[in-house]
Amino acid sequence: MAKKLSFFHLISTVLLLLSSVAASPSVNIEPPTVANQDLREELWLAYLAELDKSSAIQSGRANDLLTPVLDEAFISEDGQTAMLWIALQDPSGRILATEPGMVLARNTELGWSVVFPGDRAWAETLSSFPAEQIPVEQAVETNRKVEKIGEVKSLGGYYLPYVAGTRRWLEGSILHFHSFPERGYPSCSQNDCAYAYDFTDVNHFPLVASKDGTVAAAKDSCADGSSYCTNYVVLKSTDGYYQLYLHLAYGTVPDKLTAGATVRRGQYIGDTDDTGYSTSNHVHFMVVRDWWMGSSGSPWGYSVDVRFADVAINSGIPRTCYEVTQLPIQNGATECLGTKTDPLNANNDWFPSGNTGAFPPSGVLKRPIEGKVVATANVFMDVTAQGTDNVRATKVALLALVDDIWKQVGAAQPTDSTGLADWDADLCALGPLNGPLALKLKVWDHEGNEVVMPAVTTVTVDHACLPPVSAMTTPITTDSTAVRLNWTAAPSPSGLSKFELQWRVIGSAWAAEQTITLGAGARSTWFVGSMGKIYEFRLRAFDTNGQAEAWPADDSAEVSVAFPSTCAADGGEPDDTSQTARLLEPGIAETRNFCPEGDVDWFEVDTADWPYYLVASTPLGEAGATVKVSVYASDAATLLAESNTPSFLEPTTLFANVGGQSHMFIKVEPTLGSATGTAAQYALVIKPQYAHWLPLIWR
Repeated sequence: MAKKLSFFHLISTVLLLLSSVAASPSVNIEPPTVANQDLREELWLAYLAELDKSSAIQSGRANDLLTPVLDEAFISEDGQTAMLWIALQDPSGRILATEPGMVLARNTELGWSVVFPGDRAWAETLSSFPAEQIPVEQAVETNRKVEKIGEVKSLGGYYLPYVAGTRRWLEGSILHFHSFPERGYPSCSQNDCAYAYDFTDVNHFPLVASKDGTVAAAKDSCADGSSYCTNYVVLKSTDGYYQLYLHLAYGTVPDKLTAGATVRRGQYIGDTDDTGYSTSNHVHFMVVRDWWMGSSGSPWGYSVDVRFADVAINSGIPRTCYEVTQLPIQNGATECLGTKTDPLNANNDWFPSGNTGAFPPSGVLKRPIEGKVVATANVFMDVTAQGTDNVRATKVALLALVDDIWKQVGAAQPTDSTGLADWDADLCALGPLNGPLALKLKVWDHEGNEVVMPAVTTVTVDHACLPPVSAMTTPITTDSTAVRLNWTAAPSPSGLSKFELQWRVIGSAWAAEQTITLGAGARSTWFVGSMGKIYEFRLRAFDTNGQAEAWPADDSAEVSVAFPSTCAADGGEPDDTSQTARLLEPGIAETRNFCPEGDVDWFEVDTADWPYYLVASTPLGEAGATVKVSVYASDAATLLAESNTPSFLEPTTLFANVGGQSHMFIKVEPTLGSATGTAAQYALVIKPQYAHWLPLIWR
């Protein structure tokens, strides 16, 4: 992505150069002139036209996975020459976060003419820019110390320059010195960048020292995104070599990192940015034998073979999947982290660090205190934690011991500038806790170190989850004293265990003995009352921890039902005794109801022809009567058979053996004695039956 520098930005950045974190050579840099949009387009068309002049180059470019795009364009003071920074773009449109390639252009009578590295006019055209405006990677420095590749054996004891537990994207290594795209690259020579590494991420990220050492030079006064001013840290390793960290963010290098200060491996040294010769946020890291300060104010040197102890492939050499599949193999490094068949996959090339932080954070849980009873009638627990760190503690999290496993309670919480965090933790998210609970604190610092503190605080949880919620709905009433009560229920995370339904006659008090207990799966039940009375009902649910939903507020009822005070008796009355029993013909159904209260119905059957009968009663309508059937002998006193179905709207059947009896009597009564009303109806039918016996087999 191209950096956008306003005039104010340029001037303010020059002023920032007056401050420096550590002593380093003073460089007075004049800001370059940025080409306007029209001129950028004109220069870019000239670049593309030059590429198209070579069919070989054109063919090679078409086969490559990366394409060139214009990152920056600067104009010389006289306006006759231009400097173009060339970035690389992958097929998704993402600009690679690395150092750009560079080409020049001259304004001729025929328009802009592009000059590539190696062309005869290169040195002359480059000289039209002040030395301080030429990136050190592209400059011909007179103070370079001649050094040959291969003089230094591989160095060990180095780690990736970000903290353990984090991972970053390797944007490139040997990509630095290969010609992709074919004109304008490499971004630096193989002699300089054979062992240089670019690490990036979506956002800026903290850097830590790759190895123990001392500060040789540091600077963080360049404004973020500055194209010509580079923030950096140079550390002299304990082995005598120098670690270079380039493109750091403004104001992020700790003040204590002055020249000569000791730095431990894993110690924070600053954040990444896009300062200097860079296309996007990243760190350019390499180790050099000696270093010098370029005219542009950026440190440089010849990279040496460094192996990372926490890189598991290629004997400690990081490589991208693009590099090992599209570029010549270097140092025998053939492996990458990812899928070689899809070298530019966004999931490739993420390298996890093993660079243990030198100064991990600490912290203390301030609330809740030991022994506190928490979550009473509230799923949230008030938490206060204090984090501390040598840079700053950035976030904290609460851990709870659940089923012998330490689990994080919700998301980690950011801390304020003092490291303090205060929030409400949702204990119910861990489950239906109830009883003692052990807690710990987890702390993160700016570098990304995360530490679980050993101190344990034990609290008592009084039901972490709110109880279930139930609600009675409009009852289904009929012209009888039986009503079906219905309700809905939303279980808590601990589930449902039961319901308690209470009833009362209006005007009276609720009483424990007027409570019906129902199973967790119930959503309705039948209730039978007395004629002419008004009943009120309320319901509450229980979870599996025994926690009860509160009764409705103000001791009020949820629903009420007024039962009818009169009813219309059936046409069979009077038939309340065996003496007034009605004759029942086999196979012909008789319809009756129970009215008034206490009503029973008697039937008489002539049984001279059949010894066995099936007697069946079926409820009729929405509140049809569920009955108890009793069969008596001819004397109307000797009980022969009986069947009782206690559930509403279920039929009742029985098989009666009346052999030797000339008559039988059938008594039908409501299962619940007070079920009364015009609609409390049933149908009764009897049928002669044969007796079927299974043969007995003796052996």
